[in-house]
Amino acid sequence: KPFWLKLASLIQGSTLVSFRIARAPIMDKVMPVVGGLAGLFVASKIVPVMYRWELIPGIASDAWWARHATIRFDHYTEGIIYSPYDTGDPIREMPEECKGKMLLKSKRGGWKLQTEMEERS
Repeated sequence: KPFWLKLASLIQGSTLVSFRIARAPIMDKVMPVVGGLAGLFVASKIVPVMYRWELIPGIASDAWWARHATIRFDHYTEGIIYSPYDTGDPIREMPEECKGKMLLKSKRGGWKLQTEMEERS
């Protein structure tokens, strides 16, 4: 008989089934350990990336603290100039096309552009 026929008869025979049944209690103890080790391996690859990308709540990366040290917090009375991209060097002066476009609340409670408020005074 060829080898593959002998192997097929072993698989279909009762000896292999009884071997699988005898092995089941061992697998109940081994598989949780294998799963735990796999989880630790995956966590060791994912957690450093989460730290660098600042995805862990309440924890700031070293890059965040370095960037925080360069921020000037004394401009809070001068307004904010938004930039679509953080290039590392923030816009410090308002562009010409933006001047006079700030919304101001009037004394009567309405909202008006800065240029409309300057026309009245």
